[in-house]
Amino acid sequence: MARQSSSAGRRSSVPALVLVGLGAFLITLALALVFFVVPAQKKTPLDINSTTVTETVPGAVLVGAALASNTPTDLNADRPECRAPEAPAAGEGEEGAPAEGGPAETQDGPEADDSDVQFPVTCFIDNDIPLYSQRRVQAVEPSDSDVITMQAAQSLMREDKTGGDDVEGLVNATVDRVTVDRVTAMPTDEATSTLQVVAGAGDDSAPTGFVREGLQYKFPFDTEQRAYDYFDASTFTTNPIEFVGETTVGGIDAYEFRQDLGPIDMWSSIRDHFASISDGYDPAVESVLASYRREGMTAGQWGLAGDPEREVDMRRFYTNTRTVWVNPATGQIVNGKEDIFQFFAEDQAEAEAFFNDKARLEEERSEPTRTAVRFQSGWNEETQQTTLAGAQDSADTLNTFGRVVPAVLGILGLISLIGGIVLGLRGRGGRGGRVDTGGRAARA
Repeated sequence: MARQSSSAGRRSSVPALVLVGLGAFLITLALALVFFVVPAQKKTPLDINSTTVTETVPGAVLVGAALASNTPTDLNADRPECRAPEAPAAGEGEEGAPAEGGPAETQDGPEADDSDVQFPVTCFIDNDIPLYSQRRVQAVEPSDSDVITMQAAQSLMREDKTGGDDVEGLVNATVDRVTVDRVTAMPTDEATSTLQVVAGAGDDSAPTGFVREGLQYKFPFDTEQRAYDYFDASTFTTNPIEFVGETTVGGIDAYEFRQDLGPIDMWSSIRDHFASISDGYDPAVESVLASYRREGMTAGQWGLAGDPEREVDMRRFYTNTRTVWVNPATGQIVNGKEDIFQFFAEDQAEAEAFFNDKARLEEERSEPTRTAVRFQSGWNEETQQTTLAGAQDSADTLNTFGRVVPAVLGILGLISLIGGIVLGLRGRGGRGGRVDTGGRAARA
């Protein structure tokens, strides 16, 4: 009987060991998913290729080519203040009658040039025109297991102007390239970032490598409820973007962040940026800067108070209220909008006084005299839906393998482990009882 009991005990211990081993394995696998596998997967994917487009909204644009050529835009050409005084016909007297013996010929050629006519700046500003912005972000080299280089081509377009290659409708554009850490989304501490600026429908650009600070196209995984440094490509400056609160976007958890900028002197900020990373005169940089400063015009042309004939040096100032909604698990921006207003002012003090005067801003909106760009819009519905779908997939994957699967594995492992221990204890207790009983029977 003792041998039979011993054999039965060994048989019962085998499944107990199997259950204990299986439980330990499942618990170890669950812990590995939580602490090793999933954290290793929290990296910006290397196949980024996304396009964001805003809603088309009414805005305003100072047409630089029209201002440079002193030619009122087509939308303003019929306004009285934008029409050049009619030159008297050749041979006419003071009252407009032909002089004795002279033919009544109209002027043409250099005599009819409008270059000396001081048109007000409002003649070069197209107001209430349809504007939209588009941006394509894609991964480029160098990218590896630790860093990713993102290239973003962004442009502001006017929908009422069309051309074979969209040049006619281009207001401004940038081609931005930045190398960031795939986990933190922060730029690397190397002079690999470049930012090409096209101030209008032309080829002017100023690409130079530099060290950049601040987030831009993505937030870090496990985004925190705090302010982050955020880079602004229009002014080459880095400023905090503040956490506003928790919300949902399309059913997805999101943190809202907001950044209020300006007025920032664009000419000074861009000049100082390039002066800090390059030596000497750069014609490309000077070409870009030219659109941010206007000299030799009169106060009257800009609608400024005081002597209308005094010459003024006007610089372009930039303001923006930028709002982004970020999925905290993935750091992906799931929606965004901007309220951009660029205008000309004599100096910082005058720019701040003008921008803080709400009545003057309303007047400027309806009858612009110094506006460079006014554009307030957010992502369109199609962009939101596409972005939300991608964010949902990423969040679901992280949630599944970071929470659901480890929880299931942990529970199953714990059940298996406990079952194995209980089965083992029962087998050991049963084996001991049978041996003891057999001994007493033999003695009897």
